[in-house]
Amino acid sequence: MDIVCNTFVWFVYSTFAASIVALLVISIQKLFHRYMNARIRHALWLIVLIRLLLPVFPNSDVSIFNMVPFATEWSKAAAGIVSFVQSDLSNNGTRINQQDELLSHDNSRSSQDYVNREPALSAQRMKDPEPATVQSHALGLKILASVWLIGVVAILTYLVYCIMKMRQRFRTLRLVTDSSIMQVMEDCRAKFDISLPIPVYTGNYAISPYISGVIHPWIYLPEAIGKELSTSQISHVLSHELAHYRRKDMIWNTIGSFILAIHWMNPLVWICIRMMKADRELACDAYVLEILGEAEAVPYGLTIIEFLKRFSAKRNQPNLLYFHESNNHNQIVRRMTMIKSFKKGSYKISAIAIIGMAILAAVTLTNSHNPILAISTDNTLAATDSAMKDRILFDSPFRDYNRLDKAARIADFKFKVPDFVPEDYKFESVHLKSKQPEESKLTQASFYYEARKGNQHYGNFELNAVYGGNGLEAAYAKIEQSEQQLKISEFEFEIKKEPLIINQMDALKVTVGSGKREKLYYIWQDQDIQYQLHGSVSNQELLMMIESMKYPDEQMNERYTSDYMLNIQIYDTDDLQQAPELIGFTPKFPLQLFGQFQAMNAFVTKKVNFSFPIDDEDKNTRLLSIRYQKTDNNNRNANSFNLKQIKNGHTYQDIKNNGYVDFYRIDGQKHEVKVSPIEVAGMEVLQTEKYKIDGPLSNAYEADLVSYFWIEHDVCFQVMFKENESQQNEIVAYLIQTKDESKNQLTR
Repeated sequence: MDIVCNTFVWFVYSTFAASIVALLVISIQKLFHRYMNARIRHALWLIVLIRLLLPVFPNSDVSIFNMVPFATEWSKAAAGIVSFVQSDLSNNGTRINQQDELLSHDNSRSSQDYVNREPALSAQRMKDPEPATVQSHALGLKILASVWLIGVVAILTYLVYCIMKMRQRFRTLRLVTDSSIMQVMEDCRAKFDISLPIPVYTGNYAISPYISGVIHPWIYLPEAIGKELSTSQISHVLSHELAHYRRKDMIWNTIGSFILAIHWMNPLVWICIRMMKADRELACDAYVLEILGEAEAVPYGLTIIEFLKRFSAKRNQPNLLYFHESNNHNQIVRRMTMIKSFKKGSYKISAIAIIGMAILAAVTLTNSHNPILAISTDNTLAATDSAMKDRILFDSPFRDYNRLDKAARIADFKFKVPDFVPEDYKFESVHLKSKQPEESKLTQASFYYEARKGNQHYGNFELNAVYGGNGLEAAYAKIEQSEQQLKISEFEFEIKKEPLIINQMDALKVTVGSGKREKLYYIWQDQDIQYQLHGSVSNQELLMMIESMKYPDEQMNERYTSDYMLNIQIYDTDDLQQAPELIGFTPKFPLQLFGQFQAMNAFVTKKVNFSFPIDDEDKNTRLLSIRYQKTDNNNRNANSFNLKQIKNGHTYQDIKNNGYVDFYRIDGQKHEVKVSPIEVAGMEVLQTEKYKIDGPLSNAYEADLVSYFWIEHDVCFQVMFKENESQQNEIVAYLIQTKDESKNQLTR
């Protein structure tokens, strides 16, 4: 069902994008109809067909999807059909323990827990992520996708039925042997420079001539035509059908039928195909007259009129190319008008027309220049248009980001941040969450700043922004309660507040303690946003930061990007786009593994969560970790594993040569685990003996683990299982065989 839903997602985006191109083509035809011959009109529809047919297009700065704002909005509206329901994977609201998550990510920080987290990961490993949610296609989407698929199958089945019926009727036809008709056919082939023998068949089941057969073409000529029409009129009929052959109209007609089957839900596509067929007949008439000459224009038109007098328009093969095509009054008038006014050479395409069509193709058969990575139907990363930007992959009631620009875009309110930051302090991260647990909107942001020397931390401050807020007094009461809980019993506790006006805003200055143990808070209300600033900086620096508060701009976004975060969570496709840039390669990213395991969360972390780093530079090497869980198991503590990918360097070879892997232990020391080479899916794989995450420092109840290592294209992979997982070799083999087809698709 996921494949059907993902394909339906492509259909929705594709059909909306193509609709924009179709409307542009129709507008161009209306505006320039006086300067546009029939051949150009039809050629423009080929651009629409290509847009409807192909699954991917190159990205370009000149794409209409960059230049036309409403085009992007329409695409977003299409993407909006793709809704996702969030299934809470938490177990009674509790956090998963470290052995199941296998990665650390502390998201409940306060001003007291700013310590150097990398040398001592114990606190990290005892604290797990907030309950995360994973996408599941909504019932409405599944129903729409199923209806769409049923329609596609039904129309394709009907087309196959028509073809089979055509073949049955073909057996009842007779090969034309009349010498006069065959002589006319030979003359027409010579005029159109066709060397391929095209047989002519006759019969009584259809009342209009047509050409059929993409590979082996043949012409049907009703028996009555040979008896009732003159030699000149038969020449006009055969010339029309041969013109279809020379123009390859049978191929485009077949493609049009296939496109209708795929895009049947879009009424504009039906209109476009009908308009294209009408323009095709005009272009075919123009080509016939280009070959026969202006002198034949009137007789050729009279032949068409003769058909309208003699034959009904009723027919039962709508996928064929008929000589008189339709008795629609407007279409007849258009054909007669074109034939009457035809001039020799008007079928040709001018250089200006070629240039114009090339420009139109450049702006319509390309996507936005700002592609993002999304999950394709084969579970690999793929570049796609920005219309699908920020599509949720792993939802959560909170968000942690190392980028101010992303936090500002995701938050459900606008906030200010300090343009001035004290010397040696840098932005570390921003934490978004809802103001109340039951709310879904992200209306609270906490910004963390740290002063560091290398990996050593020696200062911090924190800024909180809350949409609405409960008032300054309520904020003061919360600070008072928090500080009471944190106070050290042997020291006298003192807290006082001082009302202030800062930048014409109501504010409170809160002082906790005295002397060297003094801690300062500033709380103020700026329009609808309540701010709170505090930390290990001076009173003057706090005031200077408040004075410099402003909405983020481009320069601030550049400064507000951090490399400090240990774990950079991936929540949506925009986060996923950043991953290759952080880790140095395009990773494998299957959302599902053979229908049994579902990706639950993913984040970019550091080498300490892969193996023991050799130095500080190696410690900061980034990797991608994805956690999977069995889809039919609601127990978060069972049937799960982690896939990790890191740029190899010497990692794999060192493990192989040493015969063991060093893991990063809870106390910052090495934990040595033996490995043995095995073969999986024709690949050398290093398998560890069973071990606990922190070796002798682990508790007895902690799960035994087994890891597998292998290398592909200078990328080292690790899969970490619980020892009792029954499908280890099968999963490793599947991951090895998963192809990363997106390496050459990523553009920045």
